[in-house]
Amino acid sequence: MNLRLLLLLIITALLNACHPRPKHTAEVSDYPHIVPDYVGVTIPTGIAPLHFAMPEAERMEVELSGTRGEKLHSHGTYAKMDLDQWHQLLSANRGDSLTVSVTALVNGEWRRYRPFPIYVSADTLRAWGLTYRLIPPGYESYGQMGLYERELRSFSERPLLENSEISRGCINCHTPLPSEPETFTFHVRGPHGATVVSRKGTIEMLAPRNEALGGSMVYPYWHPTGSYIAYSTNDTHQNFYSTHSRRIEVYDNHSDILIYRPDSHQILLDSLLARPDRLESYPTFSPDGRSLYYCTAQRQDSIWKNYSLIRYDICRIAFHPETGRLGTSVDTLVHASRSGHSACMPRISPDERFLLFALCDYGCFPIWHPEADLWMMDLKTNHTFPLRQANSQDAESFHAWSPDSRWIVFTSRRTNGLYTELYLCHVDSIGHASKAFCLPQRHPVQFMTETPYSFNTPDFAATPLRSSSKELRDRIMKAERIPTELQMQQH
Repeated sequence: MNLRLLLLLIITALLNACHPRPKHTAEVSDYPHIVPDYVGVTIPTGIAPLHFAMPEAERMEVELSGTRGEKLHSHGTYAKMDLDQWHQLLSANRGDSLTVSVTALVNGEWRRYRPFPIYVSADTLRAWGLTYRLIPPGYESYGQMGLYERELRSFSERPLLENSEISRGCINCHTPLPSEPETFTFHVRGPHGATVVSRKGTIEMLAPRNEALGGSMVYPYWHPTGSYIAYSTNDTHQNFYSTHSRRIEVYDNHSDILIYRPDSHQILLDSLLARPDRLESYPTFSPDGRSLYYCTAQRQDSIWKNYSLIRYDICRIAFHPETGRLGTSVDTLVHASRSGHSACMPRISPDERFLLFALCDYGCFPIWHPEADLWMMDLKTNHTFPLRQANSQDAESFHAWSPDSRWIVFTSRRTNGLYTELYLCHVDSIGHASKAFCLPQRHPVQFMTETPYSFNTPDFAATPLRSSSKELRDRIMKAERIPTELQMQQH
C-alpha cells in the first residue's frame, strides 16, 4: 500500500469517527422543526446558504439533492453548507426544487424526518445586497446602533456608520436611490445633528432643522432622477403602556410632506400636503417620477387620548419633475379608514404594477402593532389583498422591492415578538407572495437567541457602497451645516 492511499484511508476513518453515521433510525412522518423555518420556501439563486438548526437535536445529518442532479451534505450540530457548492446546487436547479432530508439525534435516538422541499425560483434576485439599520429594541436612549450593508450571496456584512463614531447620536432612515447606492440620505439626531445627503458620492450636511418648517426631515424617498427627495416632517412622540399587551405606542402630533431640491437647497411645502387638520407621512415617488404616494389621516384633538381613532389612507398626487411642483388634486387609493383600519408605508413596484403597504388597526407606526400585515393593491385592477404566505401572527413592516419587482424584503417580529428580523419572499406576476424566509445567517441558533439588535428600514443595493465610514464620520463631526430655504405653495 502506497503512502498516499494510506493517508487517504486514515483521513476517511477520522472523518467517519467525527461524524458517525446512524445505524438504526426511527421514521418520523412530520417535517423537522427547524430554525429558521425554511420548509417549503421559495428562494432565488444568488442567496447565501440556508443554514438551519433543530433546537432539540444533538447532531444532524442533512442531505440536499436537486431534481437535476447535484447533492450537498452537512454533518454536525446544525446544517451548514459550503458556499461554492451551495451556489452550484442552486444554479443547477434554477426554476426547479431541492429536497432536504434530515436525520437527527434527539434524546439519544436517531430519527429520520419527512423530506421537505425548497423551491429555486427562475426569477433571479437582481441586487448585490441589502442596507439596513441595526438598533437595540430599547426606548429610553439611542444606545448602540448603526447603518450596515450585507452581501446577499454570502454572510459578509460591514458597517457604513456606527453611532459610537459620532458621540452616540441617533441615526435614522438610511435611504438610497435604488439604481445608485452612492446617492443616499439619512438623518442624525443628537449633538452633531444633520440631514446627510450624498449624490453620487458628493456628501452635504444640511442643518438638522428648518425653523420655518418647525421640524426635521425624515422618512425620505428619492425621485428616480435623483433631482428631488420627498421627506415628511414629523413631531413624533412615544408613550408606554403599563397594563396593555403592547409595550409602546409611537405617534405623530403633527406631520407634513415636503419636497427637497438638492441643487438649490430649497424645500417646497405645498398646502395640499400640509393641512393643519390632517397628518401626512411616508411619501413615495412612483418609478416614472410622475406621481407622489403618501398616507394621510384626520388629525384628532388630544391625540394621545384619541390615538386609536387615527386611521390612515393612502393617496396619490401628480408630480411635475420639470418644475418640482405638485398637482392640484388628490386621489385616495386605499380607503383603509372606512373599514376601521390604517394603511401606511406605500411602496410601488418598479414595474408600476403593484402598491405594497402595511395595514394595522390604527396609527402609522406598524412595527409595534402585532396585527400589522403586508397588503398589496393591483394598480391595474384596484384589487386589494393580504400577502397571506408572507405574513405571520406578529408585526410585518418596513418593506422594499427588488429592482425586478419579483422579490420583497421586510421586517418581522415573528420569532419572539421582541426583535425585528429581515425576511424575503418571492412575488409572482399577479402579486401573489410565496412563503417568506429569514435572511440567511452563518450561525442560525446564535443569531436567533443571542443577537441583541433589531433590523429596520431595509433596502436593496445594486452595488456595495464606496463611501467610507471615516468620511461620513468626519463630515458629521464638523460644525458646518448648509441651511435650507422654505418655499410655500398655496392652493
